[in-house]
Amino acid sequence: MKKAHDTLPPEQTVTALAHFAWCALIALRTAQQDGQALSPLSTHTFLLRWLTVAYKQKRFPRTIASDIEGLLTLGRNKGLAASLFSRLEYLWSSCNGLVSAQSDLYRLTYAIEQLKSQGWTNAVVNDEDWDNEALLVQEYSGMDALLVRKSALTGGFSDEGKLVAPVEFLVTGNLSACTEVFQAHALPSVMVALNRIALQPEQ
Repeated sequence: MKKAHDTLPPEQTVTALAHFAWCALIALRTAQQDGQALSPLSTHTFLLRWLTVAYKQKRFPRTIASDIEGLLTLGRNKGLAASLFSRLEYLWSSCNGLVSAQSDLYRLTYAIEQLKSQGWTNAVVNDEDWDNEALLVQEYSGMDALLVRKSALTGGFSDEGKLVAPVEFLVTGNLSACTEVFQAHALPSVMVALNRIALQPEQ
């Protein structure tokens, strides 16, 4: 059971996350003005070091400690591929209500990344395998997985990243957790079957 002082109302948690991301981005910008962290690798190294210090020194509320830890883990395990700078920019934007200004594909990408950071598996499935739902469900049985048909993913978005056709997902595991993450990224989904949800373009 969490202690009372370890939790904050949702709106205060969002404010704390926005402040955390803003501090990280300002620290990076200040370093760059001093001639540091100018390459992708040095930017990654700077942010990883900054996150480590912020986490160890408990500079931010405990309620967002797991978010900081998650970024640290990604940064250490994936290196440059973790895209720490982009993640912090997105975090700041999303906490300031600017998510809806991003493209549909951009928001979907980050929703999937959030699910993956929570232990989800994501897979793009070939069209011939997509029709064999029983096999897919069996293959991903016992895990949280988000599967999408390759042709639907490639044909569902315009060159600008706008959703132009329905994109259906097969979900194994915690369906409600998946839809909550989609909702948080301004991606309203509809249930089209027991374990399938779809993103529908605006009429």
